Amino acid sequence: MSPQHICSQETAANTAVQEFLENMGGEELWKSTNFIYLKEKMWNKQANVIDMEVWLDLTSPKSKIKLKNETFDRVRAFTEHGGWGKLENGRQYEFDSLRLKQEIANWKRNIYAICRRIALDKEELTFDLKPNNILEIYEDTGTLLCIVELNVNSIPIKWVMKSSYGEEVTLHGPLDTFGRYRLPGWSTSQDGHWQFEYVEVKGYKTAPNISFEPEDH
Repeated sequence: MSPQHICSQETAANTAVQEFLENMGGEELWKSTNFIYLKEKMWNKQANVIDMEVWLDLTSPKSKIKLKNETFDRVRAFTEHGGWGKLENGRQYEFDSLRLKQEIANWKRNIYAICRRIALDKEELTFDLKPNNILEIYEDTGTLLCIVELNVNSIPIKWVMKSSYGEEVTLHGPLDTFGRYRLPGWSTSQDGHWQFEYVEVKGYKTAPNISFEPEDH
């Protein structure tokens, strides 16, 4: 492969990445987003509509999710030091080491973390644009983070978080506006097991006072 061809491929990949980030709200917005709060409506095969709240730190592995409807009331959270969950009957459980490693692996591969990293540390990532607008995003160490299928306007329509623990595939609908953010109006798992829509999106430069520790601490 000639140096000119390689340069052309790199230019095409970088252009697609820049267009993608602009579509999602822009570089300056994601540079200043260190923490994000998401309010969503979720559906899955086992339950009616579920109200879901997500608190996600984008600077270090921290996440907390609350899921609730008339019969469903659960919480789960993790940091790099451990994870836990709470069920309807009040029983709490801890993540085993494999579950925690999987959660942390996915934390760095989700759409919000990738947008922030592109805005802040683009030089620490490598991009490879394959045929049919398939964008592969790698750490500078060569570790594959995710595979993003873009449409002709560089809008994500499929997101694959890929790690040594497996892969998680999400299909995305058209972008919608949530405050300053542009995110898919709806998303679904590849097998249709779950779907969700955003209700509210808030980004923070300084993280709000949210505890990620078990609720009895």
